[in-house]
Amino acid sequence: MRFIRLAGLLLAGLLVTSAASAQELSDGYRRLIADAAIYEDGANFDEIVVMVARNAAGGAGAVMDAVRSVAPDRAAQAAALLGVAEDVTVAQAAAAPAAPAAPASPAAAPAHTPNHDWTGRVSAGLTFASGNSDQQTWNLGLQLDRNFGNGWSLASRLNYAYGESAGVVSQDQLQVEARGEREIGDRWGVFLGGQYDRDVLSSYDWTAFVSAGLTRHVIKREHMHWTLRAGPGVRYLVPSVGAGEETQVVLDLGSDFEWQISDTSTVHSETTVLAAESAKVEHSVRFTTSVAQNWAVEFEWRYRHEFDPLPGFEEGDSRVTASLVREF
Repeated sequence: MRFIRLAGLLLAGLLVTSAASAQELSDGYRRLIADAAIYEDGANFDEIVVMVARNAAGGAGAVMDAVRSVAPDRAAQAAALLGVAEDVTVAQAAAAPAAPAAPASPAAAPAHTPNHDWTGRVSAGLTFASGNSDQQTWNLGLQLDRNFGNGWSLASRLNYAYGESAGVVSQDQLQVEARGEREIGDRWGVFLGGQYDRDVLSSYDWTAFVSAGLTRHVIKREHMHWTLRAGPGVRYLVPSVGAGEETQVVLDLGSDFEWQISDTSTVHSETTVLAAESAKVEHSVRFTTSVAQNWAVEFEWRYRHEFDPLPGFEEGDSRVTASLVREF
């Protein structure tokens, strides 16, 4: 049964593979190796690596290139399995046959989202209304992620939304956030991150915070990941009217949940709580579904709640957007 399951995984990789290059594994094979490195703590990694080396163009050298990119912590393990030097290249191993499978050896699990080089996505949405209402809204988004191969990974995101109603600005918000994480065990890690938020229609012209602390990977499965974080930080607030600038010590509490519910659809829920004198909660839910290769449609609901807004401003505001997404 185990062989049938492995064969099924390999067949899935072949089905999503497009015109494989002789010098580099296709995206389908790379994703297959990346999933094998983390699925059930890498229990199937040895078999998958050997099977891909036997069937993919480029052989052992191409597999080693892929492993060093998507699962660098497994490079030594893969080199031992294939009987090649750990730094072998495609050209050096083009003619070398793959070695038979060796017994599995323990290795540290990589970050839960294996990346090679920079990966990311760009999104854009636009709405026009006329007649009884005269309204225009648009939003732009950029996400950049990277696994640096030294234990650290980076996740960053930028969102901008702008709207007008009857010629009056109804929305103008820019948010930039970045967070680096380093795993220190199978389930634990440390993080350092921050956020800048400018909203001309809120009670604060802009706010920013930086924090550092611990992360806990509650769920690490092939199609589901859930990470919690907690740590102290500092928040800087610039009111839009009245009182002057303010700096507060905060406790940053966060939750990041991702669930791939099908081959084409993913749900991502993210929550940030800043516990402080002027506390804030942010929550977003994104549903993304692929419509073509590297193209997707995304629907997102975002909510922000300021527990201590200035007089005349609401505590909470929300936004729903629909965007076209290009992944790279």
